[in-house]
Amino acid sequence: MGLLRLLFGWSRQEFAESFPEVPLDRQPSIYQFIQSHIQPVQKSLSAGSPPLPDEEQIAANSKIRWAPGAMDGVSTHHIGAKETDQAKELFTLVRAYWTSPTAKNKAKVYNFLLEKGTVSLVDPFLQSLREESRVNHDRLYELAKSFATEAPDREPVKFGIAVVGLYGQKQDIEIYRTLGVHDEFTLFCAVALQNTSEYPEIEVWDLAKLVQGWGRVHLVERLSETTNPEIKDWLLREGYKNSIMYEYLAFPCARGGGLLAALEQNNVDDDLLLSAAEIIQALIIGGPAENIDNYDDGAMVVELFLDEMEQRGTGLVQFLTVSTIHNFLSAKDADWPARSNRGWTPEKRQEMLDQCSNIIRQPRWRDHVLSGLDSSDEQEFYNADRAAAVLAIDPWPFHWERVQQQPLQQGRWYGVMKNCNESRIAQVIALAESTLPLDRIATGAATEIGLGPGYEAHGCLDFILQELGRFPGYGNRLIETGLKSPTIRARNMALKALSEWGKDKWPGNVTQLLELARRDEPDQEVRERIDDLIAGKPLEEGIGP
Repeated sequence: MGLLRLLFGWSRQEFAESFPEVPLDRQPSIYQFIQSHIQPVQKSLSAGSPPLPDEEQIAANSKIRWAPGAMDGVSTHHIGAKETDQAKELFTLVRAYWTSPTAKNKAKVYNFLLEKGTVSLVDPFLQSLREESRVNHDRLYELAKSFATEAPDREPVKFGIAVVGLYGQKQDIEIYRTLGVHDEFTLFCAVALQNTSEYPEIEVWDLAKLVQGWGRVHLVERLSETTNPEIKDWLLREGYKNSIMYEYLAFPCARGGGLLAALEQNNVDDDLLLSAAEIIQALIIGGPAENIDNYDDGAMVVELFLDEMEQRGTGLVQFLTVSTIHNFLSAKDADWPARSNRGWTPEKRQEMLDQCSNIIRQPRWRDHVLSGLDSSDEQEFYNADRAAAVLAIDPWPFHWERVQQQPLQQGRWYGVMKNCNESRIAQVIALAESTLPLDRIATGAATEIGLGPGYEAHGCLDFILQELGRFPGYGNRLIETGLKSPTIRARNMALKALSEWGKDKWPGNVTQLLELARRDEPDQEVRERIDDLIAGKPLEEGIGP
């Protein structure tokens, strides 16, 4: 089963079928669009640039919108399969075009790319191209360049970049520099630049500075083997930062940037210490990429970081990293014998644990936390909230003040409910019922994903419902709203709360509400959960959307 079908119930073919054959006259082309949104001085995309010209056509057949480059990023990092049979079919279509360059044959290539995508086909396609002895290069280059610069759809543009890049023509570099500033195309442009530029590493580095999403991930991975000291320093201070997950780039930047050598210097500045904190925390959290257990210098880097922190670390990010290190070193179920070979010996672990405890106990942190909790800066507040948990400081009064200021800000309800207790729940429910547009949420059961613009109030309700199970009898109207929400997620959360209450604590009208909800429920699994609840059966743990 394909990733798109598995996650969202749709395929590329389903939205490709509605596209015109070769819409190269549809304006603007993606190349023109990106060109018009590049800032003249910064050379990056302007803030708030609108979606690509084909976004609405793609979104019309999708229940969720992928971030730029995310579909290809997931494919290259977590799937990796190359569609060799489809690549052979694509090669046959391209060969038919260079043999007979008709509009019909061009349309077949274009529509095939729309249906199948590019990222999983391009490598085996290019391999077939290298093995073919009778290529009409003039016609192939013309086809690819027209796709790269004239197509209003992203998949043909990617194919065009990949093929034009093979020819190494200097006059095409500006095409790659232009398209590459958009994360959707950065990966393809990086390869083309490496094939074309006299200074490929500098070109890739310059492009990496202009992107923040999946494009940054792809480019930094390619820069991680650099010997250029300026690039190494940039990897440590800026390169790991991206809008996807720092965990993707913490390892290549720590190793490729030489984090150990940088911390061994006598003049570790505050900015480098902050970057080291963020990299170490991402390495320990791990997740989708290589982590602290893949990093041979990990123990020495952590030791040097803690030495610095004992002397002068003042930021909450650094404090949170110390806490993360403490939790990491305290883990009982870890494979410490294997880690011991990489420097995490029992003696060294205990020494670092003592350092962490000493740093965390320093009285200055309490003032930093209280100051951060009173800040209007969202990131500063977030860090202070996390640090408050380490120091056993109750942040609820601050969360309560913030949610009253902006009751339609989803994350503020999360903080309130996470820190809520029996003495607080009544006023929380009263505020929710008086500020959230419950009638606009309870539009009836459907199968909406419920993410993005227009669903802010739904998200607020979700954060309340997911904690209501701890407070039997509170929030009946919110439960009823959840049962009538168009998102399966909210209905499941409402059912979960009722299950945690227990049938003996239900208000008198709940059974009737459930019977009505079952009648209108479009999802079979949700209907079955409603039947179980009515029958007095507890719901299984971990029910999802």
